[in-house]
Amino acid sequence: MAEDMHAHAAASGSQPAHSDQLKRGDLRTVEASGLSLAGLAPTMAMALGTAFAASEAGGAVPLSYLLAMIGSFSLAYVVVRFARHYDVASGVAFTYVRGSLGKLAGFVTGWLYVAAWLSSTAVVLAIGGVSFSALLARHNVNVAWGWIFLVELLIVATLNFLGVRPSVRLLVLLELVSMTVLAGVMIHVIATGGAAGATWKPFDPSLSPKGWSGIGYGMIYGFSGFAGFEAAAALGRESRDPARVIPRAIVLSLLGAAVFYILVTYALSIGYGVDHAATWASDPAPLDTIVGRYNGSAWAQTIDAMVAVSAFSSGLGLVTLSTRVLYDISEIRLAPRWLSWSHRRFGTPYVGVLVAALIAVLLAYGIGLATSVSTMIGWLAGANTLGLIVAYIMMSLGALREARNPRTWPGAPVTRFGVPVVSAALLAYALYASVIPQPAFPYNLTPIAVAGVIVVSLAAAGYLRRRGTEVDLDIVSV
Repeated sequence: MAEDMHAHAAASGSQPAHSDQLKRGDLRTVEASGLSLAGLAPTMAMALGTAFAASEAGGAVPLSYLLAMIGSFSLAYVVVRFARHYDVASGVAFTYVRGSLGKLAGFVTGWLYVAAWLSSTAVVLAIGGVSFSALLARHNVNVAWGWIFLVELLIVATLNFLGVRPSVRLLVLLELVSMTVLAGVMIHVIATGGAAGATWKPFDPSLSPKGWSGIGYGMIYGFSGFAGFEAAAALGRESRDPARVIPRAIVLSLLGAAVFYILVTYALSIGYGVDHAATWASDPAPLDTIVGRYNGSAWAQTIDAMVAVSAFSSGLGLVTLSTRVLYDISEIRLAPRWLSWSHRRFGTPYVGVLVAALIAVLLAYGIGLATSVSTMIGWLAGANTLGLIVAYIMMSLGALREARNPRTWPGAPVTRFGVPVVSAALLAYALYASVIPQPAFPYNLTPIAVAGVIVVSLAAAGYLRRRGTEVDLDIVSV
């Protein structure tokens, strides 16, 4: 169909509304870093995940995040090596796993990866809607989260339609402002000594009521906070020098988020008091509580606004990321061809943007109205994290396979093999801790949702194979 439209345009002398190429060569390191930071949404992550982590890790939440940081930096090594090898890839997990473990593994992992990010858009924009609705309610203005969600989504879709460059510039500004404000007030908490003085105890595993098992459970939310650092790799096609820009952007965004997470979780731990983690765990708004206690109500409201801004910027970045993965899968005809149509003027995958927006609306309203917005956020966030962990494990295993060939994967053997092993092991432990012991209903259904995506992807691969589209069942050699 795309080819027919091009032929018709040539005959008529007019330009078609779309092409099959993304706009290339525009983005620098700072802009690619902005997309990764938006995917991480550090301010929003600190507002949501720390209380869940404290329920099992106790006052040692900073230790859980520290271990998740080590695993994420190990995974970053894997992503950077792949990014240098596939320097124009936007498929990320799809491209990397396909190139290292075979077409079938790449196809299934790619769809699991894009499904996680597509559903994450509904989660983060709903969080933004809820946060902004609560902020307005403080001033006696009542607007339901659903209306705010729609406005956010409209802005996100429009910015992605107009082009990546203005979008990621806005992402850099929004997220850096949010992080700077929150870091400043948390430094003040630490400077005052918190509830009982500054101490290194938050890094002591004995503070966890369930020992290392609790630390492992806290790592789930640590990995959830770091998930998305590789978003810059999705812009390989649109970067000036992908082999240099993408690795730098990944490392810079991950380093900034790591310092930020350790700072904020440490301030929260001593802010509540290292022996009062139960209060932290039961608090639905820990940032609001601690900032209000040590910095005043006005600062607490400011942070609430920053959480809403962070959630919005995350939604902006997630649509960019997911549509680029859809583009890559479609381009080699393993998804409908129209998903790789790009706007003639702006060079953006406008059909993919519309699809991402529609899925976000269906998930947010379908699940949110059938249950509650909090259940929708918690359930989808849990399923997304499990799906991403599986995809990251597959990428780590792919790196181990690539590492067997020092010509294409240079470096000392201890680095080539050891770093992916650390990444896979920590991710696998977090995956195990997320399902054992079994969570309460409906959160115990999140593994079933992930398994469902895998089964549907395998069925789709079989269908494509019968139609003559090769989805290899063999692992490629390296």
